[in-house]
Amino acid sequence: MFEDMRLSMEARWLLGYLLSKPDNWTVIVGDIAKKGGCGRDKARRIVNELVEAGYAEKDQPRDEGRFGKLSLVIFDEPKEQRDSNAAAYAESVASLPQTENPSTVNPSTVNAALVNTDGLVTPESKLEREREREPEDRKAVERWLKRVHPTWPSFVADSGKTAMAAALALTADEREIAADRMADYLAAEKASGGRCAFGVYLSEKRWERLGPKPEAPAKPTYAPAFGPVWAAIRMRDLITGPKQPPQPLKGWELNAIENGMLNRDTLEKGNRMRGGWPMVNGLHQAAETRGLGIHDFGPEEERLGKLCEFVPIDTECWKAWKVEHELRGWPWLPDPGTMRGVYFPAGGPAGLEAFEQAVRGTNDAQQAAE
Repeated sequence: MFEDMRLSMEARWLLGYLLSKPDNWTVIVGDIAKKGGCGRDKARRIVNELVEAGYAEKDQPRDEGRFGKLSLVIFDEPKEQRDSNAAAYAESVASLPQTENPSTVNPSTVNAALVNTDGLVTPESKLEREREREPEDRKAVERWLKRVHPTWPSFVADSGKTAMAAALALTADEREIAADRMADYLAAEKASGGRCAFGVYLSEKRWERLGPKPEAPAKPTYAPAFGPVWAAIRMRDLITGPKQPPQPLKGWELNAIENGMLNRDTLEKGNRMRGGWPMVNGLHQAAETRGLGIHDFGPEEERLGKLCEFVPIDTECWKAWKVEHELRGWPWLPDPGTMRGVYFPAGGPAGLEAFEQAVRGTNDAQQAAE
């Protein structure tokens, strides 16, 4: 076969390469192109050259009306020589005396090797898509490597070619997982006192040795002062009534009332505002003196915050809310400073009933669960 002048040198090399492989050896165009130092189109032409010269035959069986896997049967003799040998064998058998029970042994297929070529002649196959890299894919891998590799501790001493080859052998998803788990692997490696090159980390997929990725801790929640969630928490506390009784009037206040110098209702209302809602007054003080909001609220508070709207300062809606606070005996807001407005339940005081129903619905559900 190596003296068959019909075959190009590339075809003779490929024939010898395939015959050296075990049966059912799976090859793809990328493998042939890489080992032969040629492109994929040329690799396919070399395969077709073997088929045309009779050294290879395509085999694609049908199963229930559907085509099965395409395979390539490789021979160390061309088809015409195999046919000639088979004819000579048949003639020699026919010339022998026939016995009562003739032999049923089939003739040899002359060292045929069955090579699975899924992906070799069908570049659309999954294997082909996973392993072959288009030029633009290579550029994407190069960009990925420039972004990720410099963060590896042994980057200066690492082989760039080795790292590139290992990265090309991975799928895009595998590369992203490798980058995502890199810090976890380096921490585990440091604890064990080991150290490997980046190419080894990629080629051996060492991130798979790690356990499941720990869930990231929940981000701390924070509601800025005068914002929607802050306003929802504040209004919820107000509409659910005072949390403790007001302080009793002092002696001098009672004397001033008897002398007509002070008004009892005004004093009791002030005490109720200051003492009835300690949480609300605490919010007011933190917002006014330090500009602080609320930490660690939950999804329910976030839901109520979505029922609030922005109300600019000194608008008619702002003034209506101030009157509502005075009528209900609620503590009014502190000075919002440079802010253009604050949040209140949507719809103004007239829409407060809907907000109250939302709060009651939550409280009823919690009580039922308890």
